[in-house]
Amino acid sequence: MQQFNLDDTAMILIDHQVGTNTWAATTPLELLQRNVIILAKFATGTDMPLVLTSSQETNVDV
Repeated sequence: MQQFNLDDTAMILIDHQVGTNTWAATTPLELLQRNVIILAKFATGTDMPLVLTSSQETNVDV
């Protein structure tokens, strides 16, 4: 197995918005939001491509 390499890695965050975040019943909402922010900051801080999807484009709270 190859080691993790930032040069050939991208991060995809799928449907992280106010409405769908509450569907994660096994993780407290505050923890989920904090973890997503940490992941996004890591990706942008390392110039890793970051893709964020939304199923509620008209109701995005960024």
